[in-house]
Amino acid sequence: KGGRGSPPPPSFASVLGVHRQEKIRRDEKGIMLGGARRATSPDGINDSGMPDGKELEMIPFGNKTENTLTKRSVYHTTRSQAFDLNQYTVKKGTTGWGNLQQKMERLENVRHEIDKNDEGEVPVALTNAAERKRREETEGVEKFGTWDGVFVACLLNIFGVIMFLRLPWMVGQAGIYQSILIILIANIVTLITAQSMSAICTNGEVRAGGAYYLISRSLGHRLGGPIGILFAFGQAVATALYVIGFCETMVLQLGDPVTGSEINDIRVFGLIVITVILIMAYIGLSWIVKFQVFLMGLMWVSIACVMIGTFIIRDEDKAIVGYGQGAAGDNFAPEYREGYDFFSVFGVFFPAVTGIMAGANKSGDLENPGVNIPVGTLWSILVSMIVYLILAVQLGATVERRPEGDEEGLYENVLVMVDIAVPYIGGPLVLAGIYAATFSSGLASIVGAPRILMSVAQDNLIPAIKPFAVVRERDKEPIRGYFLTYIISVLCILVGDLNAIAPLISMFFMITYGLVNLACFMLDFSKAPSWRPTFRFYNKWVSLSGFFLSLIIMFLTSWYIALASVVVAGSLYYYIDWRDPPVNWGSANQARQFYDVEKSMMRMRHYKGHVKTFRPHYLVMTGEPKDRLHLARFVATLRKGYGITIYGNVSTGGGYYKQAKEYQKRNFGYGYFEDNTLPELKVRGFFQTTIADTIRTGCRNLMCCSGLGVMRPNTLVLGFKEDWKELWIEEQKEQKREEGKYGDDSLGSTIEDYVGMIRDGFEIGMGLMVARNLHKIDWNAAPDPASKKTIDVWWLVDDGGLTCLIPYILSLHKWWKERTGKGETKTKVRLLLIVEQGDLTPQLTIAQLLKMFRIPWEDDIKTCTLGKTTGDILENYNTYGRKESVKKEAASDKNDHWMKVAALIKEESKDAIITFLTLPYPLRGIDESLYMSWLDELTKVGPTVLLRGNNENVLTFYLE
Repeated sequence: KGGRGSPPPPSFASVLGVHRQEKIRRDEKGIMLGGARRATSPDGINDSGMPDGKELEMIPFGNKTENTLTKRSVYHTTRSQAFDLNQYTVKKGTTGWGNLQQKMERLENVRHEIDKNDEGEVPVALTNAAERKRREETEGVEKFGTWDGVFVACLLNIFGVIMFLRLPWMVGQAGIYQSILIILIANIVTLITAQSMSAICTNGEVRAGGAYYLISRSLGHRLGGPIGILFAFGQAVATALYVIGFCETMVLQLGDPVTGSEINDIRVFGLIVITVILIMAYIGLSWIVKFQVFLMGLMWVSIACVMIGTFIIRDEDKAIVGYGQGAAGDNFAPEYREGYDFFSVFGVFFPAVTGIMAGANKSGDLENPGVNIPVGTLWSILVSMIVYLILAVQLGATVERRPEGDEEGLYENVLVMVDIAVPYIGGPLVLAGIYAATFSSGLASIVGAPRILMSVAQDNLIPAIKPFAVVRERDKEPIRGYFLTYIISVLCILVGDLNAIAPLISMFFMITYGLVNLACFMLDFSKAPSWRPTFRFYNKWVSLSGFFLSLIIMFLTSWYIALASVVVAGSLYYYIDWRDPPVNWGSANQARQFYDVEKSMMRMRHYKGHVKTFRPHYLVMTGEPKDRLHLARFVATLRKGYGITIYGNVSTGGGYYKQAKEYQKRNFGYGYFEDNTLPELKVRGFFQTTIADTIRTGCRNLMCCSGLGVMRPNTLVLGFKEDWKELWIEEQKEQKREEGKYGDDSLGSTIEDYVGMIRDGFEIGMGLMVARNLHKIDWNAAPDPASKKTIDVWWLVDDGGLTCLIPYILSLHKWWKERTGKGETKTKVRLLLIVEQGDLTPQLTIAQLLKMFRIPWEDDIKTCTLGKTTGDILENYNTYGRKESVKKEAASDKNDHWMKVAALIKEESKDAIITFLTLPYPLRGIDESLYMSWLDELTKVGPTVLLRGNNENVLTFYLE
């Protein structure tokens, strides 16, 4: 203790104990795992003011429903160890900051244990840097760099089936200049996406999941989840695309169909090829990457053979005429056939540039994703764009289109690049390049799709895919995802038509690229201090334009496929939003909301208040709202006033430091309360706790400090103090209410404190509401169309109009409409007035006033007359109004009046579902016990709310 000796290392159980209280001791370096810390100074007193060596309670971190590490900085070092106390300089040596790396690794290792899945395996997406390093050394898991891990992977996906089998076809359809335009537009989309992706990747550690990880951690889980599913599905379909291209080449080389039909041959061979690819992926990623390097070399040789062959080969029979023979002029303009147009051809070609995510998909297997991904991806886009442009121009200048029906030329000869290659060795090399490109692309896709699906499953956004979070222990490969990808690919291979599948892939990739661009824009637009990417060659407006460009191209290419993609993504979005999984990734949307809220609040700094814009804002003294849920539900039915609701809690007893620990332990600083147990009564609002010596002091603190700017409470809501008689009889100054005593909604510890809270509310200029018997309302009751119950409002004094405004707002809520006399369209409200015998003037005056105020109660006004003084009234005064200092004459008159009012209310409002009446003002000089007796008698009728404004006008019939 106290920094002397080495305590035992904290157990993982203590760190995992989010939902229970745990005892842990101070680490000798001053860092407390789990978020609790005490720094020791030379005088033996720690930085909290508590004696050194005192045991600390576990402080929970984040949302209590998720097992995540505390977000506190790791720079929690002890002042006496990190700095010289006299000169405030960083010490040299292994202590203090010199030992920071070990401390960071220790915290990371704890998180590593926390993030194990249900099977005890460590998911790739959650493995930290220290653990990855350890695994490389002990288990032989290899990491990849910029060129072998990103550049080669991207280029192999880009130089795939479309380049060899559909680039000549595109030139034949769109002509040279529109082909160049298609290539440029496609690469503009990918270039903008790459710069957005690079900015995001260099703003923090990138883990497994690729595009899904970038989007979900930037735009939140609601958008990230659907895109992860769609992108994984798109990768699986892309696997089928490459396999179909591989088999299409094979079938054309064989000549006569084996099964009697070319498309059936493609299907049969495709099933064989996809099975071989699955086996290779099952063997392991390291072997695949090494094989891809060989394929990359073979592909470059085949591309070179085609480029050189355009200067050598002349074959009129195959429509290869060479340069200078008029082919360039004839092929310059577009000539669309078979129902194709610019955007449909674009949709077929676009998968040729979608390989830019291949490196990001393996981000968990890279040495330094923040560097590897930007450099490798941008170079792959630049190189591939140049190659595509050169090949398009060369093919258009040397090969004729030929009329429809001719099996040669740009339109019909799928293997024209084989025919135009360098003689003797060119053709076989190009064929080998085609097989290498299609096979390697399929290999990369079948590896990438399961990793994306694994990342989504590990985040537990959609329970149905959770089984795909499990990885193989030996090398952390998502084997289950491989087999799912295999099944999807097989179903697409059975289609057998490359041109039919390509536009579908374009949709999935286009929506993914668009959201990557939107994520970059939102991160920059959020103004979050954490947005500090080291990649500076980006612009948020360019990223936003990339988002809209992707969206527009989607619908121009195929509006019905685009619409279906949006519908699927939208359905998944709303499912995840409905499920509301407990994740907190600090998305750009959240950061922007903070910025917008602050900006909006500052815009209201010139607001001075006006009767037309007045709306009640409630400070509800509930303690913990779940303990007085009936009071919280009542206030929830006042939400039609669209004011803020703050549930106030005062923590007392045991001193400040003890209560401060309780404050953190019970997560009181979270700031919100929500209860959805009744769908039609959704309780939600802000929750604020203060620490004070007494309830009254805490209430004063809340009234003064709750809210922000003009968004401050102006109406104090209290529960009734049920035990006031016992306190008065026993003359106790402090007594907590019995735990669980139903209906006691007050928090005051004495009668003086409780009445003082009412006085304090009036003194500070707030309206007051005192609620009693709300627990007698059956909040679960079904709607009753035949109900004859009413909401009774006793307006006894002009308080500015709050006594009318609050019941009017209440009457707008559907719950009250369905349970009072007038049914679902209107709430039955009665306004009751106390007048002198036979005087109808007040009724006419109030009716006219209500009409001017546009409150529809003018037809339901009833007048009543007070009764005579009885013995009970006198007895009440004699019992509770006995202080020497009280002005007995004034107190007697007030007692006489309010006791008569109470008797009248009991008679007239006995059938009301809830009763509102004016709250008596707690005049100084009136004994608190006498005042409480009035409140007690006034509220015995049933569910009752005493309310009174502070004489501020809240109703008006003027326009200015």
